[in-house]
Amino acid sequence: MTPDRNQEQDAPEGSGIGGRLAVFPSVRGGHAMPTPQAVEAWVQAAWLMLAEGRAYVEDLEGGTDQPQMQQAAKLRFLEQLLDIDQRLSGRAPVDDAHCLAVALEYGMGEVLDASGPELIEAFGLTEEFGGNTCRVEEIHVLWERLLAAFPGELPDRLVAEGQRDMLRTLREWTRLARAAGLDIGFLAPFMKAA
Repeated sequence: MTPDRNQEQDAPEGSGIGGRLAVFPSVRGGHAMPTPQAVEAWVQAAWLMLAEGRAYVEDLEGGTDQPQMQQAAKLRFLEQLLDIDQRLSGRAPVDDAHCLAVALEYGMGEVLDASGPELIEAFGLTEEFGGNTCRVEEIHVLWERLLAAFPGELPDRLVAEGQRDMLRTLREWTRLARAAGLDIGFLAPFMKAA
């Protein structure tokens, strides 16, 4: 069996599961939905990745002395990725209280090509919750691959030049939404929640 092209290009030699899981497999495979629905889903996904996803990854990086906080952040990050996966698949996102259970039972297919057991491995969910350690290496590898494969720019709004890039990105999203016959107001609840 030949390795997946996505895995060959993105996986560093000898990497763990974070380097092996295919990222955004449907994009590479040509999955399509009606234009207005696709624009709304991808703009929402972009916002959730740059606002929420980055925040969880920063919590993982900054919490090296607080493994319990890191464990909570990586669970929320996994739930966030499921939310994005649901949106990109054209399904209504599941309630927050069920995200973890749905991810572990059904896996993902849009953000990652991953089964529940693969998500357990990638997110280190077999370690003792509340223990004195928290493995996050695979999550960092996975996050970098997600950023690199995302079909569009995801500026870092927490750095000085990121503010300018964020404004430019918001203008681009507004033009894109308008061209698809949408009002960018669909993003307002996400921005208020951030």
